[in-house]
Amino acid sequence: MISRRNFGIITILMLIVLVIFQFSEVAKNAGNHYSVNESLDEKYPANMQYQAKNFLLGTDAVADWEKDNYILYVGDSKTNMGSVVSQWVTYTKRKMLECHSLSDFELEKFGRPEFTVIDSKYVDFEKETDKLIEMADEGMSIVFCSLPDSEIITPNEKLKKLMGISYRKEKSVTVEGIKLFSGFLFGGETIYEPKKAKEERRQDLELNVPWYITAGATKTYMVGILDEYFQDFKDKNDFFPALIWRNSYSADSQIFCVVGDYMETTAGIGILASMIYELSDYQIYPVVNAQNTLLISYPLLANENDEEIKSLYTRSYDAFQNNVIWSSLVAAQEKYKLKYTAFLTPKYNYSDGTEPELDTYVPYLTNFKEKGTEVGYSFIHDSSVDLLEKVNKDEEYLLELENRYPSTSAFMDLSEKNQLLDSLKASHTSNIRTIACDEDVQVPILSYLTDDVTLQSLTSNTENFTYSRDLMLKSVETALGYDNAKLDFTKVAWPQNENEHWEKIYEDMSSSLATFWKPFRVYDRTTLSESDKRVRTFLNIESVSKRDGDVIELDITGRDNDTCYFVLRTHGYIIDSVSDLVSYKEIEDYAYLLTIDCDKVTINLKNALNLK
Repeated sequence: MISRRNFGIITILMLIVLVIFQFSEVAKNAGNHYSVNESLDEKYPANMQYQAKNFLLGTDAVADWEKDNYILYVGDSKTNMGSVVSQWVTYTKRKMLECHSLSDFELEKFGRPEFTVIDSKYVDFEKETDKLIEMADEGMSIVFCSLPDSEIITPNEKLKKLMGISYRKEKSVTVEGIKLFSGFLFGGETIYEPKKAKEERRQDLELNVPWYITAGATKTYMVGILDEYFQDFKDKNDFFPALIWRNSYSADSQIFCVVGDYMETTAGIGILASMIYELSDYQIYPVVNAQNTLLISYPLLANENDEEIKSLYTRSYDAFQNNVIWSSLVAAQEKYKLKYTAFLTPKYNYSDGTEPELDTYVPYLTNFKEKGTEVGYSFIHDSSVDLLEKVNKDEEYLLELENRYPSTSAFMDLSEKNQLLDSLKASHTSNIRTIACDEDVQVPILSYLTDDVTLQSLTSNTENFTYSRDLMLKSVETALGYDNAKLDFTKVAWPQNENEHWEKIYEDMSSSLATFWKPFRVYDRTTLSESDKRVRTFLNIESVSKRDGDVIELDITGRDNDTCYFVLRTHGYIIDSVSDLVSYKEIEDYAYLLTIDCDKVTINLKNALNLK
């Protein structure tokens, strides 16, 4: 039996604990300025008119050239491959001369290009092989972004010599997997071959390929894997079906070949960046240095599809979002050092009669503020309304809130772009200055939708991640130091199958983050608005570099006192020292991420081979 004295002590202690708990909650909420968006105070980089002119979605900014300082593209920039080449040219601040046939190019008229990129569909190899050889003999390096049918290549001895093909072993062979060698794309050596049954769903690369045996003067970057020969020939890369390789045709001319459709996806941007690196003793180029994780249509303020959600999760969707999903997201955030942008929407289905639970708005924002999560706005909706109707209906709901977060970012379906300008006039959308959208190879990854609003296309997703997605991730990280990954919660709210249940999506997300994103943790995690400022700076700056012995000098213009980021790649050299206001981190061997706060940079290198 407890004495009165002990009972009094216990009561006092419980009251003290209660007071401390209540005070900490009051203090936390008082310090949580959930309705404040710091991004509103961010300034734009200077020279924005230049940016809009060169990067506005839908312009022909790359259709220009300068003698002896341009990329020659033989193909059509309106195709998927042409879009990829155009994007790479634009981001690297180069010029591009587009010819729809090889016969349109005259060396005497245009001068020798820095690099020639060819879509083989636009070349008559039977008639134009001699012209290709003449171009190579003039010291022009050439990329064949696709190869003609092997029946065209096999009898053409001149073309085989140009491409570095010794002979065709098989017209078509089915490989078990794909091997990407280290030192080409960031991310290290990778073997795309499922070893477990649950990994088979990731294999979506083209496995039926012609089997070319490359000649002695070639360097192979990617091959097909044939398990029956692997043990006997694992150290002989030129034995396996070559998929990406380089032929040293002469001291001045390097010929790159790509088998398959890799150059018709965003993987081509990183492949081109790596090929340029292979042509020189170093490469230094600007990158964004931003890794975004976007939560599409999360949170949803209305308890839509309530009957199915309760049958699956034994609670309303609001309770499931708040108690289960958010806890899982926080766990992933802490484990993988993520930064979220949550694209809130009052409703998705505007025909079901449910109303948004506006009393959940502040608790969501409070949680987000505590974890550094940005609150964006989702333009996504069902087919019962169009974009402008959704925005107007949402404005009616959100006007009832006393303190509303002024979102500066949004997610939209780009097919509704024609209604965008009117949709940005509502009170809850007027501050938006960067928009994310689903990926489309015809749409630039980074561009401007209007003179003031940037576009950041998705580059990956965290669920249902496949081998082709990983190849694209590696490529964009190599070329741009950028990733814009999504987690789509419209699937969670309206699941069509078991793979869209939250536990399955979260399992896929965790597995992908632990495996495929691991090599890129050197880059900064950002919200979409934080990324927006870096994108504007990236698009704005230009640079010139030169190397004298072990010293690289870099001059930057258009920085406007903003921090900018560059990637430096060297062949066998490491950084010894850098000038003031510059810092660096190693991405992988002989590749560095530079953080720069000045316009003139000096980098001192030393030969790593001499240190061994």
